[in-house]
Order: sequence, then C-alpha cells, then structure tokens
Amino acid sequence: MKLTIDNKEIECEEGISLMEAARRIGIEVPALCYREGYDHFTSCMMCMVKDTKAGKNVPACSARAADGMVVETQNDEIRAFRKSTLELLLSDHLGDCEAPCQRLCGVHNEVPQIIRDIMAGQMGTAVAHLRSDMALPAVLERFCNAPCEKGCRRGLVDESVSIRALMRHAAEWDLQNAEPYVPPCAPSSGKRVAIIGAGMTGLSTAYYLALMGHSSVVFERQPRVLPRLRDENGTEVLPDWVVEGELRLLNRLGVEIRTGIKAGSDISMADLRRQFSAVVVACGAVPVEDLELLGVPGTAKGIIADAGTSQTKIDGVFSAGNAVKRDTPILRTVQQAKAMATCISQRLNGKQIVGIYEMYNHMMGRLQPEELKEFASHASPIPRVRSADAGHVSFAKEAAVLETGRCMHCDCRANHDCDLRTYSDQYGAVQSAYKGEQRATYVQMNGGTGVLFEPGKCVKCGLCVRVTSKDGEKFGFTFVGRGFEVKAAISLGKSLEEGLEKSGSKVVEACPTGALANAEE
Repeated sequence: MKLTIDNKEIECEEGISLMEAARRIGIEVPALCYREGYDHFTSCMMCMVKDTKAGKNVPACSARAADGMVVETQNDEIRAFRKSTLELLLSDHLGDCEAPCQRLCGVHNEVPQIIRDIMAGQMGTAVAHLRSDMALPAVLERFCNAPCEKGCRRGLVDESVSIRALMRHAAEWDLQNAEPYVPPCAPSSGKRVAIIGAGMTGLSTAYYLALMGHSSVVFERQPRVLPRLRDENGTEVLPDWVVEGELRLLNRLGVEIRTGIKAGSDISMADLRRQFSAVVVACGAVPVEDLELLGVPGTAKGIIADAGTSQTKIDGVFSAGNAVKRDTPILRTVQQAKAMATCISQRLNGKQIVGIYEMYNHMMGRLQPEELKEFASHASPIPRVRSADAGHVSFAKEAAVLETGRCMHCDCRANHDCDLRTYSDQYGAVQSAYKGEQRATYVQMNGGTGVLFEPGKCVKCGLCVRVTSKDGEKFGFTFVGRGFEVKAAISLGKSLEEGLEKSGSKVVEACPTGALANAEE
C-alpha cells in the first residue's frame, strides 16, 4: 500500500503505525510515551498528526497506516495542539532544568555536573565540562565575584557550596598535568580574526573563537599578556605558572599572540580589516586619543558598540569589556567575550547574528521549607570547607571531595537529554500558561539502586511500567490512584530498591524526562 506523509510518498506493509511509517522516510514525530520495542500507550498525545482526508487528528503511535492516506505531521493546528499539551504538562512539573548556580553563572558553567564529576573522582571529565564553557578558568576563578554562590540553595540551609574554589581546583589540577586537556574544536572555517589586546577579554575571545573553529591573532602593546591583572595583583595572587599554563593551552588551540605591537601605529585598523575576516578591539580602558588612533568611534567613556552584538559602528569590528565600559567585573568581561565570539562566528559562517541562544529552562521557584529539608537530607551536613576560599591557596583533593558532598544537586540530571525540555523549547511552550493556585510538594527517592526517582517530574508516560513488566520485575512500576491523582509508583507500596532489582538502568534510559535518573554513588 501507499500513503503520503508531509508530501513524501511511502510504500509499506499494512498494520504499521503512522509513527513507524514516518520514521522510515526520515520524519520524526514528537512523542513522550512511545518507545520502539514496547506496546503503545497513547498517553502524552504529543504525536498527534492530521489525517487530511478524514479531516481529523490521530495519534501517530497507535493509528495504523492505510492505503491512500494523506498525513500532515506539522501545521499550525498541530503545533498549537502540541504547545497546549506541553503547557499542561509543565503546569505541575516539579523541578529545575538548571540549578540557580548555573543560571546565575556569567558563562553558564555546568556547576552541579562538575561537582558530581569531582565527587566521583572523574577529574578529566570535570575539566572537560569546565572548559567547554569557561575560558582561562585557572585565572578567572581567582578574581570571579562568584554569583553562582549567591544563588546556591545550600546557602538557605547554612552556607553556600564553595563553588569558585571547586572550579579553580579542577582548573589547576588540569594545568599541573603533563598533558592538560585540550577541548574539541569545530572544523576550521579558514577564517582569521584579529584581536587587539591580550587581557581577559581578548584572550577569552580568542579561546571561544578557537572552539568555534576560527583562528585568531592577538596583538598586545605590552611585552606580556594579562598586563593589568599581573601588575595589579602580583605573582602571589596570579602565579606565572598559571598564566603560562593557560597560554600553552591557547597555543595548542592555534591562537597566535604577538606582544610589543601597538595597534594604530605599528599596525593600522585598515591593515587589520584587510588581512582578517573580523577585528576585535579588547584593549581595555584607554584614552579617547588612542581610540582615535585606532580609528574606532568612541567617547571618553569608551568605544561605542551595540550591547546585543558587540558590533561597533565599523562593519566587521567588534568590541567588549573595559574598552566599552570601564571597571567591568572580570566575570562580566569573559561573559561578553563568549557572547561576542558567538556573534562573530555567526557572521563568519554567513548566519544571522543573534548571539547566544537560550534554551527553555523550567524553574520550580522558591522552595518550601519541607522541600529545602528534602534536598538537604541527601547532602552532607558538614559546614562549608574553608581551606581554599579564604585566600589564594587552592583546595587540596581531600578538601575538594568533602565540599562536593555538601551540594544538594537541585538541577536536573537529564537536562541535556529531556524530551519534555526539548519539545517545550521547539514549540515555544510557556511554563505559566496553566499555572495553578498552589503547586505540589517536591520529593525524591533514592533506594540505593543507583537510580534517583523524582515523581514531580513524571509525565505519566507509562514507559517505566512497561519496561519493568517486560523485564519481569517482581514488583516494578505501576499506576496507582485514579483520575488526576494517578501516578507512577512501585507496586504494592514497595521500595525503589525492591521494585528495581534488575531494571534500574533500563528505566533511566527509557524515561523521557528527568523523573528517573542515575543517582550519585
């Protein structure tokens, strides 16, 4: 038989679902409750498609393909339906995609994950996560004002986790290795960017551009890099080995640094624009006469640049940091460097300049006292470890591991692999569209099985029920309650450990949200 899906004709056998037929021709229909190899459950209704001949919407996971059928998987009606479906699910969803510490971090560092890596002794993985978002962390974490710690929910119990010291511990551990970690880069674009200034803004921009596949040459008028930071703080605060270690990494990423060259006199803006695909002015706060010498429009306050794109009034010339606004905090300069590098990369790749894309991020909001107590009960009760954050001495390994135990892990372990988050982002779902008067109370269960169960994140897809049943669990998951009160739970009131004797990893893999995730050992 033959049918048409999104204007693509397919010939297939009778009896297969529209979901399977669509996938055979490369069309992915969204679904939360469907998983190949298991019977359909038809609960989430995200897979609704349009049978245009019949003039009705049908769930693709259970509706059977028929000869001559014409199906649309995407149209305004279907998209509106899916958006409303998602918003209903979000209305009672309990959890944060990202913890407050990550949301408040200027460079969006994956703080909870790095803490879990350090806790597990997986320092290489911790460094990989750290350097994927943060440029020059061994330098930055000496001067960062740590907004992450201000948002840390552990601070509502006693004191926040020493996040800055933990990040610095990972960065310094990396630099002290014989072969420090070199992050992966996008394929080379063949484009080069000139960067004027080897301070934190300039070097950070070079770092992020390298990750995005663009090479850069940094021009510094002083005989050494990071001149202001090093002159103002000395080697006790910023040791040479730290700077040299970060410079070695930049070199391995292909960043070229030329010191003792004054842009404007030794090399002109016209030269740079002719030789490079883009130019970055990151010279720090300089007199307006120097800006005139560079040929960049500015005032006594700094270079004039668009706040959203860092674009100056000269096409292809960008600027950020202290060159634009004096006394910019160091974390803010690195944040601006990351955003500026993103804009430059978009330009070099021929794309619209939109800056850093922010994905849908669900937020639980202020914790109720019992919820805070629930989170705290799963963390170490010890007071904040202070061997590092009081001065400029880094955490020792033992102290770092102790401090990681204080983290309450209020993020979602599945925030990079959550279908609910992905679809909410794709369909523009709004968390508060169906906001109730009072939300439910957050709870979590960890029965020593290596699995964490957070019922408030469950979308009642039934996959855990089908997985444990197929796997022959003695108890396993089932649905309890009726109507709006129905929920997934281990049958007969048994514990998580009793219900997941052999299916722990399988239910985690099948769960479309973070309701079931791998727990910390």
